[in-house]
Amino acid sequence: MKLTTNTILIIFGILALCVLALYPISVFAMPLLQAEQTQPDPQATVQAMVTQTMIAMTLNAPTQTPPPPTATAVPVTNTPVPTSTALPTATPVIYCDWMAFIKDVTIPDGTTLRPGETFTKTWRIKNRGTCTWTPDYTLVFNSGDQLGSTTSIRLPAYVAPGQTIDVSIAFTAPTVEGSFRGYWMLRNTSGALFGSGDKANAPIYVDIRVKKQVVTEVPPHGTVGGNLCYPSEFNPPMTLYFENAVTGERIQFSIVENQNTYSVLLPNGRYYAYAWAPGYNLEGAYTHTNGLMKSFLVEGGLTTPFINLCDWSPNPHAKGE
Repeated sequence: MKLTTNTILIIFGILALCVLALYPISVFAMPLLQAEQTQPDPQATVQAMVTQTMIAMTLNAPTQTPPPPTATAVPVTNTPVPTSTALPTATPVIYCDWMAFIKDVTIPDGTTLRPGETFTKTWRIKNRGTCTWTPDYTLVFNSGDQLGSTTSIRLPAYVAPGQTIDVSIAFTAPTVEGSFRGYWMLRNTSGALFGSGDKANAPIYVDIRVKKQVVTEVPPHGTVGGNLCYPSEFNPPMTLYFENAVTGERIQFSIVENQNTYSVLLPNGRYYAYAWAPGYNLEGAYTHTNGLMKSFLVEGGLTTPFINLCDWSPNPHAKGE
């Protein structure tokens, strides 16, 4: 059977009317079918609602900020501030017998002398200790170059703590060229040696150079000699002084008992000469006839004789010029 176009259109029209007729019935039947198929359990529904409510409350609940930590009270401790403590000052040691070197009165260190030349070295020293030095104290050779036969000499006077004294020794330069040094220390009445320095053990010394002099030069020292005319049968121990008439500087020598003459070496210059006998409180001087002290000249390499100390008096002599 041959289908025509009209026949096909009629068939599609009938199908469309059937569909339209069945649409209302499906609209009303679907809710009934769904209600029967998906009828919920009341208890499950309630449980689900509770669960959802708890979840919502948990999610929407404000976050609680943890309370701030409780401040723990720290006990206040009064730490003492360190104070500067002064270090204890070391107490300096003070010795009974203690010497201080003041200066070289004659023959400074390194003085050049001719071979075999005689000279007088004078040191000025101070009593730095607490004990008085007496004439029984001696200056003794300790070590080095002795420069002559003298090994010791007594102090010419008492020296209280704080006082100074000049001590002189006559030396002879060696006959060979070179540098020479001799060390000397003081010795007390017990035989103990002492000197200068912080520990009272440093010696004083004489330091010279010996050299042959080709060119003739005026020696820096001259010799002075004379008599000691003490008015008694014997001469007591005494101290011999030579005072520079220009500078006032004094050089002193120790004279032993019963010594009637003297001979010393002095630096060039003009001097007054006098002696003192401490045990008798008498002064003898080189004077004019009127009793005033007379000056004299010392020239290098020459001897000034007859400087006799014969005018003795309990009073110091005045200078005449």
